[in-house]
Amino acid sequence: MSIMRLKVYQWGELIGIFFLLASTATQIFYVEPLKREIEWRLSAFNMQQNGQLQMKAIYDARIATLQAMNAPGTEIQKAQTELAAVISKYQTADANVADYLLAKEPIETYLQVIVIALFAVGSLMAGIGRVLEMVSGRRLE
Repeated sequence: MSIMRLKVYQWGELIGIFFLLASTATQIFYVEPLKREIEWRLSAFNMQQNGQLQMKAIYDARIATLQAMNAPGTEIQKAQTELAAVISKYQTADANVADYLLAKEPIETYLQVIVIALFAVGSLMAGIGRVLEMVSGRRLE
């Protein structure tokens, strides 16, 4: 059978199968890597949050110790300045992660919709092609 002699429903079935393959490829090469990257960034975000809490606790303990020892005000002020600098670094990193996740979330949603649409159209076209082929086979009998 020559490729030019394919019937319309057979072309539809081939195009449907192409859509199914496109759906799978989109899922494998775009959606899954994006999900993994988002999960990694969320994991990093959680580690940053834990680090931030630990650093705050360490500096708070240091400041409390300095105050209990009646240390000079400059030492206490220096520790408070260091605490503020460390916390601001963490907050910048938190904002960067949050901005990234907010930017990528709509893209992930759109890709999921595309995958579902490609899969649905491909399944429909392949299914209709098979049904039409079966119907035309019955007519020939």
